[in-house]
Amino acid sequence: LDAIKDESVEKLGYFLKPSELFGEVAKRGNGDSNNFILEDLTQILNNIERSTMGHESEDDFEGLFDDLDLTSKKLGKTEEAKNTLIAKVLFHLDQINFDLDNIESDVLGDAYEYLIGQFAAGAGKKAGEFYTPQQVSKVLAKIVTTGKSKLKSVYDPTCGSGSLLLRVAKEVDDVSNFYGQELNRTTYNLARMNMILHDIHYRKFDIKQEDTIEHPQHIDERFEAVVANPPFSAHWSANPLHMSDDRFSQYGKLAPKTKADFAFVQHMIHQLDENGTMAVVLPHGVLFRSKAEGHIRKYLIENKNYLDVVIGLPKNMFYNTTIPACIVVFKKCREDSDNILFIDASNEFKKIKAKNYVTDDSVTKIVNTFKSRKTIDKYSYLASLDEVKENDFNLNISRYVNTYEKEKPINLDVATELLTKVNQLSKKYDNKISNYCEELDLPFPNGNNLGLIKQYKKGLMQKIFSQEVRFKADDGSFFPDWKEMELGDVFSGKKGKGLSKDDVVQNGRNKCILYGELYTIYTEVIDKVISRTDSNTGVISQAGDLLIPCSTTTNAIDLADVTVINENNILLGGDISILRFREGGNSTFFAYYLTHFKKFDLARYGQGSTIIHLYYNHFKKIELRFPSSIEEQTKIAELLYFIDKKINQIDSQPVESKHFKTELLQQVFV
Repeated sequence: LDAIKDESVEKLGYFLKPSELFGEVAKRGNGDSNNFILEDLTQILNNIERSTMGHESEDDFEGLFDDLDLTSKKLGKTEEAKNTLIAKVLFHLDQINFDLDNIESDVLGDAYEYLIGQFAAGAGKKAGEFYTPQQVSKVLAKIVTTGKSKLKSVYDPTCGSGSLLLRVAKEVDDVSNFYGQELNRTTYNLARMNMILHDIHYRKFDIKQEDTIEHPQHIDERFEAVVANPPFSAHWSANPLHMSDDRFSQYGKLAPKTKADFAFVQHMIHQLDENGTMAVVLPHGVLFRSKAEGHIRKYLIENKNYLDVVIGLPKNMFYNTTIPACIVVFKKCREDSDNILFIDASNEFKKIKAKNYVTDDSVTKIVNTFKSRKTIDKYSYLASLDEVKENDFNLNISRYVNTYEKEKPINLDVATELLTKVNQLSKKYDNKISNYCEELDLPFPNGNNLGLIKQYKKGLMQKIFSQEVRFKADDGSFFPDWKEMELGDVFSGKKGKGLSKDDVVQNGRNKCILYGELYTIYTEVIDKVISRTDSNTGVISQAGDLLIPCSTTTNAIDLADVTVINENNILLGGDISILRFREGGNSTFFAYYLTHFKKFDLARYGQGSTIIHLYYNHFKKIELRFPSSIEEQTKIAELLYFIDKKINQIDSQPVESKHFKTELLQQVFV
């Protein structure tokens, strides 16, 4: 056994007894008796670390499992519950064929990488501390390995979980050594586990835990490939003593205390080998900020000529920020030393849920442009060093890559015709409103002041819904008295089903409405449905249905907006409450009435803390007071509807006038 132990420590870096192997523990945990394995697991993890003591692998395994807490209540309230959960996990993992004999396969490593990615997606801003989006990692890795099949070394000074280092390894046949440094202890342990689970031999990786700028751990090494996604605009000491540090001394200035971006760049360049390539993700500010950063930028270009490529990325790609970032590439021995390539890939993305993602096609386009160093209209530009100097070493991508789209010519005749139609519609709305105001003995809302018209509408609804003013029938008599009923007696209730943002497609077979659109697109009346889907999941609308969004993360008052849909056969998604008349009525009237006169009554029935819900069964007991006559409901609805049309028409006038002005200027100056 001792001989096997020695060989295991030599080859793997650690030793496990046969009874401590994964399959054995999984079998024991899922046995019929003596299946409590929590203490065994803790002991086994300690044994792994102890087996490395006094050996070459000791540093690589020291404290590796410090953050693993098998006593956490997140695993279960009781020890038995925790044990059951962990045993189940081990059982299912034991069923997986990890294909360990296939050197081309890395099921275990890929599974670990997947879990890190999933954890990052759920961790929000904290994920920025340890994870670089895969597509960004792919761009960095392909750039630093261009023209190479093997690398002597790759280094990441802010390595996080180590994913970026491993991504580089996928782009070449072999990497001799991996180096990294990470400040956060937990993330440092993630990185070492990542290396081990990807079958990187302990002699081939050297990951250290320390502050890279203040206490670099590989200062005497030089690396063939350097990649990093440092924390954006981090604070650092900017201690004047750093001016005697070889990493910073030649520049004459230090990066600002509140923006360490160039401190990381200077450190990385110092560690870069003469024949190496460095690619780093940075905030856009490094491209144009002045003072000390402008001085360092100028030195890197004018004195050293290290800057090779600047690549603009889309905004909202990273977990810890929504701002756009860039990839900056440096080489000490540049093949194209008389120019700098600028690539604007900021519009090359696909939106998935709340984040933007660079597609595989976009990655290929970026890398191919990097290799060819060609100017592509509205995408890339090869700038001479003289041009960069003329721009005072400002690297803002828009100065070099012109993405401006020439404004399409507008036909003046068409614009004039549209303005005429707008005026005609305005007169039509005014005539309708005027007739109804005269009938109610109310002043007509003359003029085009948007704010005042909205105030008029609000005051008008107060008078109408409180019955301070009443419409009359055609014979001059008042309509019957208003009646009182519970909402549930007037409307039946349903709830929409399914449909997410991902289900919405441009040319889908069916029209649809998502609940979020009731906040962002539609008001009291839906005359035209915008979205389409290929899905068949959902409740089908009937013209006249009333729709209410029934979940929000903000305030219950936001839920109390009622919209009428005037189309049949529209798919209605989940989190929409649907009110349908039991006997009949004017839907538009009730949309206005519920939204503006019963808003707070509806909101009172919102339930929940993090997510507030408002469902039919919550509010069906609300007392309603409304016209008995559908004819009176219709008159009220039409008056409010035409005032809304007037408001929308006034709101759109500046845009239409702008188009007219643009066309006029085009004809004058062309």
